[in-house]
Amino acid sequence: MEPTDLSDLDLSLSPPTTEGGDANGPAHVVQFYDDETFLLGAIGRFVGPALGAGEACLIIATAPHQAQIAQQLAARGFDLAALSEQGRYVALDAAETLSRFMVDGWPDEKRFVEVVGATVARAVAAGQVPHVHAFGEMVALLCAEGRPEAAIRLEELWNDLAKSLSFSLLCAYPLAAFRGQAYGATLLRICGAHSQAFPSEGLNGHADRLGFIVGPQEKAQAIETQGMGRELAQARLAAIVESSDDAIVSKSLDGIVTSWNPAAERMFGWTSAEAVGRHITLIIPGERRAEEDEALSRIRRGEMVDHFDTIRVTKDGCLLNISLTISPIRDSTGRIVGASKIARDVTEKKRLEAELSEKLLELADGDRRKDEFLAMLGHELRNPLSAVRNAVVTARLDPSRRDRALDIAYRQTDQLARLVDDLLDVARITRGRVTLRMETVRLGGVVERAVETTRDLVEARAHLLTLALPDEPLHVSGDPSRLEQVVVNLITNAAKYTEPGGRIEVMARREGEQAVLRVRDNGVGIAPEMLSRVFDLFAQAHRGPARVEGGLGIGLTVVQRLVELHGGRVEVTSEGLGRGAEFRVSFPCVPVADANLVPARSAGEGHGGPVRVLVVDDNADVAEGLMMLLELLGHRVRVAHDGMAALEAVRVNVPDLMLVDIGLPGMDGYELARRVRQDSRLKGVVLVALTGYGRDEDKRKAIEAGFDDHLVKPLTVETFQKLLGRLEARGGPSVTTA
Repeated sequence: MEPTDLSDLDLSLSPPTTEGGDANGPAHVVQFYDDETFLLGAIGRFVGPALGAGEACLIIATAPHQAQIAQQLAARGFDLAALSEQGRYVALDAAETLSRFMVDGWPDEKRFVEVVGATVARAVAAGQVPHVHAFGEMVALLCAEGRPEAAIRLEELWNDLAKSLSFSLLCAYPLAAFRGQAYGATLLRICGAHSQAFPSEGLNGHADRLGFIVGPQEKAQAIETQGMGRELAQARLAAIVESSDDAIVSKSLDGIVTSWNPAAERMFGWTSAEAVGRHITLIIPGERRAEEDEALSRIRRGEMVDHFDTIRVTKDGCLLNISLTISPIRDSTGRIVGASKIARDVTEKKRLEAELSEKLLELADGDRRKDEFLAMLGHELRNPLSAVRNAVVTARLDPSRRDRALDIAYRQTDQLARLVDDLLDVARITRGRVTLRMETVRLGGVVERAVETTRDLVEARAHLLTLALPDEPLHVSGDPSRLEQVVVNLITNAAKYTEPGGRIEVMARREGEQAVLRVRDNGVGIAPEMLSRVFDLFAQAHRGPARVEGGLGIGLTVVQRLVELHGGRVEVTSEGLGRGAEFRVSFPCVPVADANLVPARSAGEGHGGPVRVLVVDDNADVAEGLMMLLELLGHRVRVAHDGMAALEAVRVNVPDLMLVDIGLPGMDGYELARRVRQDSRLKGVVLVALTGYGRDEDKRKAIEAGFDDHLVKPLTVETFQKLLGRLEARGGPSVTTA
């Protein structure tokens, strides 16, 4: 059975019966329904007379429908048990049968023939008349699962099977499966796969007997014809075309437009009067004209072009991404006389797909950079650790090289501390958890301290660093330590990317209302494609395995975020690879008189005398190392390794200062601080948290627990001296003279 053109469908009131007719006449009909009772009546009228005429019947239905059909037939006097034993009444479960020939959600032709074809063949052989009446609702199950294309394919397989076996088939679809979505074209294709289509009972008895299946705010999707002729059916089909949101266009086999619906007018800009009679290349870009020839060739062969994505052009020259479905149009004799195409604008879909693709590429790039970063992190941590270990072993084996080994260990532990600080900083900054302690700052002093901090690195690389500061003081509003960090990172970056013996220039001056800092080098430079990415997290120019100094690709990210938090701006310029780079940082100037400034304490200024210190840390090596360092600075130090031991120690001999680790066994550092603060005899003790936890949240918890300050390990001499200076300025700790 070949699918007929919709215009040729003989839409009558109900499926034909075999009573008084040709029982052997093949048919493939479809019944739409809303009510189960109506469906069962239609099945009874289709199957009952066939059984009475000596045919075999095949029922492929859901279990409830099987039972209801059997009950109805038994009520009409049929002995189904006897008929089943003879092979003339075969009832199969629709879902189970479907599962036997579906492969990856699609009907497999070979398995369909093996499962369904063999069953039909046996039924044909069993009947008194070599013809089978079959009812099936496997297609309805597929539509209910949202797979109408698979249902249409199954209808086509039934049609192919009818070329070799004699049977009539009634398919049934609940109309609920086609409501609420744009299923008009699908429903029409289902009708076209059958020799006859019968509408639902929904409008039976209505005066106009004309109705549409309409969803909320949706177009009419299908027509229900109740016993009317071809003219009314064609009128209803025209109504669907008129109301469709998709462009529906028909054309002759030589490409001349013969119909053009309102949606086509809206989509392409040409009115129906302008388009009809012209060639379809009216909307096809020149470079895609070959697509039309290929499509028409396939239509002439009776093939359909399904969901073909292409480009079409509107009247005003805009290009649209569209999805095309093109079907052959047949006349009453079955001859192909033209083509009908349905076009859907998928421009927005393509845009979203492009955005998704771009996001996926960004995610892939982010993953790649993350993996590179983790590999780099391992490299950057192992290098200084290896140097420290080798230095320690050398100092033990050869006392004559002890000083040199200690210099190496000192420098490499500083490098490790900087790496950890950078990691913590970038995590805090990117999450917006940085607290700035703002004050009026002399920019020149910040730059001088940064130059001093980076002196060892610059000298180790044998660079010539020149410093140019203005005669007039330049003041900005900022956090002194964070501003110093910005300058240190820029000088460190210049030193790393400049070959040994290179030049680094650090300049600060006033430009209008801006205080401008420049850090310039004559190093490896920056490729043009990297200029826009140098401040991206984990971004690094490729330096190869021979580089001397490393990094994690986060230092410049920290610089940019800190500068922006201060209301400033940072820019980079480079004339290309091998031609150096310049970073320019600008902040708004703050006019202030020298008399209003409080001189900042330098990093090297310490306390006026020795203090009594209690170090509380469960790591014996850390505690002993810190004790030796502080004793060398002239302070009196004791050590406790847990909270209870610390409480006993402070009650025996009250210290001026307690340096307390947070992660202690049993009683943690927070609880220890609370216990100390509850003892009135220990009111004068200054409590400082010394820990590896460096988040702002950790600092807040420490202060809430009773600590006076919070420091992150490792504790350097400079940091300890600054701590004593801050404590002295706010009245503690007291100086011991003994």
